[in-house]
Amino acid sequence: MNKYRFFSFLAFLLALGIGGALVAAAGKPAAAGPLFIAELQPDAMGVRPVETHAGGRLTMELSADGLVLAYKLEVENLQDAFMSHLQYGGPEDRYGPIVVWLFPEDGKRREVVEGRFDGVLAQGEIRAEDLQGPLAGHELAALVAAIEEGMIFADVHTRHHVPGELRGHLRPVQP
Repeated sequence: MNKYRFFSFLAFLLALGIGGALVAAAGKPAAAGPLFIAELQPDAMGVRPVETHAGGRLTMELSADGLVLAYKLEVENLQDAFMSHLQYGGPEDRYGPIVVWLFPEDGKRREVVEGRFDGVLAQGEIRAEDLQGPLAGHELAALVAAIEEGMIFADVHTRHHVPGELRGHLRPVQP
């Protein structure tokens, strides 16, 4: 093999190796940040505890760069839902200011989801500009810190339980 062919072959192998490494790296998902979960149970904070067979779960995952909090709100056996949001308050607080709307996403009341609903009620992403109430104007890190301190809970409201049918505090999931 002459020098030209040898170096051409070597350059080809090098390009193949670099290209393969780039393709392999592109196929891997970016490292995700912390995961938070709220198990949604019948709301027991009111004057009369809610009696319902409904339940649910709110799952949130912070992006690796800390700028986006992806969420999925799943419910089962829920009747006539019309809104859901995150509120600022501890376990003993019945109410607290709304810090993020989950359903409807823009916070404007729409028609009720009529009848029984099982599945994903809301799914989306939260960014700093979505924060309201005491967290308005803050970075998303302020919401994450409040979750880690046990100060953020989710509520799901229905026509039959307007103050809230389901409720649960977000908690970090330990790896």
